This record gives sequence, C-alpha cells and structure tokens, in this order.
Amino acid sequence: MAAGLTDFEPLQSLSSSTQIELLDVVDKLRAQGLSDFTPLPQLIVCGDQSSGKSSVLQAISGLSFPRKDNLCTRFATEVILRRVSTTGISVSIVPGHDRSATDRERLSNFQFTLLKADDFASLFEKAKVIMGLTEHGSAFSKDILRVEISGPSQPQLTIVDLPGLIHSESKSQTALDVELVTVLVKSYMKNPRSIILAVVSAKNDFANQIILKRAREVDPGGLRTLGIITKPDTLLGGSESEAGFVSLARNEQVEFKLGWHVVKNQDLGKGEFDPEKRDREENEYFGISGFKTLPAQLKGVSRLRQRLSKVLFNQIRRQLPNLIEDIEQGSASCEAALEKLGPARATIEEQRSLLLDLSERFQNMCRDAIKGPYDDPFFGDTSTAAGKEKRLRAVVRNLQIDFAEIIRTRGSQWKIVEEPSEDKRHRTRAEAVAQILELLKHSRGRELPGLPNPLLVTEIFREYSNPWSQLARKHIQQVWDAVNVLVERILEYLAEPVLGDALLRIWLDPLMDECLRNAHTKLDELLAVREKDPITTNHYFRETVYKMRLERHNLSLTEKLLALFEQHRGRLTTENIPEIASITCPKVDPDMDVDAAEEIFDNMSAFYKVAMKLFIDNVPTLVTEVTLLNPLLSMFCPKVVYKMKPKDVERIAAESEEKRSEREELIRKLEVLREGRTTCRLYAERTSTAIDKPSTPADVKPESCENPDTPTLANEDMGSDSLANEDVGSDSEKSLMSNPFLVLPREGG
Repeated sequence: MAAGLTDFEPLQSLSSSTQIELLDVVDKLRAQGLSDFTPLPQLIVCGDQSSGKSSVLQAISGLSFPRKDNLCTRFATEVILRRVSTTGISVSIVPGHDRSATDRERLSNFQFTLLKADDFASLFEKAKVIMGLTEHGSAFSKDILRVEISGPSQPQLTIVDLPGLIHSESKSQTALDVELVTVLVKSYMKNPRSIILAVVSAKNDFANQIILKRAREVDPGGLRTLGIITKPDTLLGGSESEAGFVSLARNEQVEFKLGWHVVKNQDLGKGEFDPEKRDREENEYFGISGFKTLPAQLKGVSRLRQRLSKVLFNQIRRQLPNLIEDIEQGSASCEAALEKLGPARATIEEQRSLLLDLSERFQNMCRDAIKGPYDDPFFGDTSTAAGKEKRLRAVVRNLQIDFAEIIRTRGSQWKIVEEPSEDKRHRTRAEAVAQILELLKHSRGRELPGLPNPLLVTEIFREYSNPWSQLARKHIQQVWDAVNVLVERILEYLAEPVLGDALLRIWLDPLMDECLRNAHTKLDELLAVREKDPITTNHYFRETVYKMRLERHNLSLTEKLLALFEQHRGRLTTENIPEIASITCPKVDPDMDVDAAEEIFDNMSAFYKVAMKLFIDNVPTLVTEVTLLNPLLSMFCPKVVYKMKPKDVERIAAESEEKRSEREELIRKLEVLREGRTTCRLYAERTSTAIDKPSTPADVKPESCENPDTPTLANEDMGSDSLANEDVGSDSEKSLMSNPFLVLPREGG
C-alpha cells in the first residue's frame, strides 16, 4: 500500500514526553546549523555493501528507500525527522567541501518538496545524476542527500545512511572509490556523539565483514555501537551458521555495550513496501526460526525503534554537558578571531577608527613592556622563550649589563700583562712604554724636554679604545632586534595577521629603520669625542694617575730596600739612615723621554678608565633609550593615527575580500553557537527547576535509585540486558527520564 505523508506510524514508537523535549533541543540545534561546527548526537547506519542498511533505515523511518540488490548507496543520506505543525517531505543536497563554487551553487539548487512518500524513491536517481554518479563518472560522492520529514506527530531524530564499505576494487569501483567511501564513513563513525548502527548481513560470515573492524577502531570499548543482524531468513534453519548468528545476537561473539538486534528484510519479490505487512511477516518468521529463543527485546523492528529511542536519548543526556562545553569553547574562539579581525572597515572612517583603537592598545602594551609591569596576559610565563622576549625592559637591562662587561673585558685594543706573551693583544708595561717612546720621538713638538706632548695621549687613547665602536654597534643591533620582536609579538596578539603585516610593512618597519639609523648617528657623536683632545673634570682621573705612580714608586722602593737588607744581612743601624734616605728619594732618569713616555702612559690609562665608565653609561642612556625605546611609545599612537593621510589609512587597514568572507563566516558561526548556547541553557534551566521540585513517589521510585535523592544509571544502561527487563515506555523508565539532568556522566562517547 502507498504511504501518505501522515502514515509514518513506525516513527511514533520513538516518542515519549521527556524524550521529545530533549530530542527537540538537539533538533533545534541542528536546525540552527550547529552541526556544521560541532558534532551532534545522531544515529548512523553503517555496514558492508549490500548488507541491508537501507532496509533497516526504511523499516525505522517508514520511508521507502531504493533497495534493489544491484543498487548500492552511493552517497550519505541524512533523514531528519522534525516535529512541526505542518506535514511534508523536503529533499535537498548538501555539497561536499571539495566542490567548486559553481558546483556548490548547482547542487544547492537541488530542492524538492514531495506530495507523497512514494515519490521519494525516484529522487534517488535524480540526485545520483546531478552528483555526477553516472556509468562514466564517479562511483561515489562526498555530497549529502538531506531528507527532512516534518509533521505534528514526528519525533525529533536524525538517521544517516552511509555508503557500504567496499572490500576491494572492481571494474565499477576503483581504488579511489574504496578510499573515498572509507574516509567518508570514518568521518561519521569517529564522531563521539554518533550512535553506530553496525549492520551485519547473515548471508556472509560476520567475521569477514569490514564494519566490525571499523567500529572497533573508532569505538574500542563498544560503548556507542549497536549491532544489527539483517537477512536472517537466508540462513538454513537448524544449521551451525544460524546458531552462530543467534549467539552473535546474544552478544556472545562480538560484544557491544549496546548489544545486538535482529531484523528481517522485506522480500523484494512481494510487491511495494508496506510497513504493516513487513512487520507481520517478520513476526511470523521469528516465531518459527532458530531466533525464536532470543528475548523479544532483541528482535524485530518494533523493538529496535524502542531501543534506538532509549539509546539516543541516553546518548544525548550524556553528551549534552560536553556539547555545551564545546559550544562555549567555539564561541570563545570565534570571539577571539573576530576581535583580532576588528570591526568591519569598508570606509576610511571605519578604518581609522580601527587603527585608533589598535594604536591605543599597542601604546599601552609597549609602555608596560618598557616600564616593567608585566601584569597583562600578553606577557605570559617567563618559563617560556616567548614569555621572556616580550618583557622588553628585562631583555634590554640584561643586554646593557652584558655590554658593560664586554667593554670592561674586551674594550681595549691590547691588555697589559706581567710577563711577555705571544698573544698580539698582550703587552707588558715596558713594551707599551717603549712603543710610546718611539711614537714620542717622531711626534716632538714645542714642549720642553722631559714634558709629555698632550696630543700623544689622544692618539694612544684612540688606538687603545678602538674596539668600542664595533662592540657598541653590536649592542645597538641587539636592542633594536629585541624591540622589533616585541612589536611583532604585540601585533600578533592584538591584530589579525593581514592587518598586522600591513601595519608593519607600511608604517612601523620604516620607522624602526629610521630609529636604527638615529641610534648609529648618536653613537657617532659619542665616538667623535675620541678624535678630540681629552677633557675631563672627574677627580677620579687625578686620583688614578696618583695611585698608578704611587704603586710604581712603592714597587721600586720595596725592591731597593729588600736589596739593602740583603746587602747588610739584616743588620741595619742608625748609621745606615742616610743610605736609606737616598734610596727613598726618586732618581731623575738621565733619559728625559722615558719619564715623558711613562707619564703619557699613566695619563692615557687613567683617562681610559674615566672615559670607559662614561661610555658604558652613555650608550644605554643617550643611544638605545633615546633613539630605540622612547620612540616606541609615539610611533603608533592615537595622535599619529589621527594625523595619518587617508591613503595610508586605507593601505594599512583596508579589508580584503578574503577577510570580509572570513568575518561573515565567523559572525554566522558565532550567531549559530550563541543560539545553540541559549537553547541548551534554557533546557538546563527547565531541568534545574524540575530538580528543585519536591520529589514524590510518582516522581522517583526507590527501585530505580541507589539513593532516593540521587538516581543512578542502573535503569538507563544502554545495553540490551536492561531492555530485556524493561520496556521504554514503562513507568519506572518514565520516572527516571522525568529529570534527565539528574545524572550527567562526562564520557567521551
């Protein structure tokens, strides 16, 4: 008999008041488009090719699917059952993600509204053609045929029929087809919120059917897989094969938490699909076959609908907390991405407004990085390299300390040592004085004999401090690099990549290059002092010269006194005082140039120490701070943005078509997620209200709980054993279902 739009009696078995309410929530989430962004609970029908999957789907839904033996499912079919006031069936195609824009538009235009259910079968052939599934085209498609069945008596449910898994390639099915089907089916099966209906045909040994292996791969514990045995009437009555499948149905061969179920397919040779006739023939078969020993709850499509109702209901209850958490995380991710993209910016005013807001946050973050309060989450943890490099003041201070130590230890062209060395950078004092003496002889001026030429101090100091320029320029480069890293990290944190790149390339990079040039110019000013006569008012210079001469005199005096004591064997008397006095008096060297060379060396060494300390302070304070760090606060600030030329604003902040599309997609996704969050919260609030109500014997029965106040999962086990003792519609189950959020176990699937 033909099925009208109101004749879906099989579907009404999937209903109960509490189940409908919770399933309504999931269906509303699906209608809002949430399934495009996060997995939703659903039933998926999987199995090998020609295993009877479509027959199972037809029996469950009451909708006639093509079931010819030579016709296999070539694409995924989503059957969405919706409870609305109007009755109807609509069919459409959801294009695969790999489709081109043109194909997506063409496939999206495939939309039909059926007047009667019998017309559905003919649409399969039309859908196959428009998807390109012809004899000379592809054998399988990633597109989805979506069938929405609506009516006032329909439950809220989604069942997905997937292409059958292929054992090996053939003339009509290539290796690429085998891979495509495997990937497609796995993508549905690995969804932890999907209930896998693993269809196994009794025509073949169950151990050789791929679906069982695939189910174990994605659901190792068998927590969300329900096995369905089809075509049991093909087994020889009383045979070992029949006994083996009876054992399988008892969950003794391949164990699933949800157990197994047996259904008989309608005989293809006995006319059109008739739900009542199909169920009657099935009941007659199970009354005479070897499967009659199975509990009634494990066989027949009527009982299967009840099991699926309970299984899906419990799956939704278990997954709803995780689903809410996924929605929250997805919303936060969208909001963060939109914040990085900033507001829409089609006009110059919108673009300037975006840059004004960005520049204010950029300036504040730079100020914190320079001054040292690292309270903002941007600065992260110092245990990571990224966290350390964002703390600019710490980085620069460490570089300054290193620079000071390098100048102190490696800032001189050569080093004075006690003993002669082959190292060209090492000289004894005598060698240094001898070099100065030679230079003095070739640089005589109008000075009096024995007096040093002051110009020689400048010349020797210039040579002695020669490494300063290279070491200081290296320090400047290191600080500049640190500032650049900070700027890039701040923009990565505050702006989306395209905007950040444009801001760097068009505005900040040229300014940073200018800062580097200014730093080197400032350093040149400091180094220019080395080319002029030494000038200092620092008393440390005179003190150092005096100490150097005193140390040298004391060393010489000590040597002479030791020699005198050795000469007199330690027996000195008052008679030796004149001799001692003559030793302590400095002797005038007959070579007055030597005295002058000694004095030049002492003056140069003392001045070097004074100048080195000043240089160590001046490079950070007058160069890096003034030219590299301070400009950071003003190179991109609201005042600068306000004065930017319109063409610069547009070049930096104008949004590409790609970014506009990304923004629209994020806004759509966020709206869907927010709607989904609101829907879930409304349901949670209704449930909480129910929980707060005083319990009565009719609300919670003692036998359904370990504790009267805390229901357990004892009566909501998703396996077949609990179903053998209790029907879905029993009072005990309804009392437990009345508050579905009383128990919210957090499971991964």
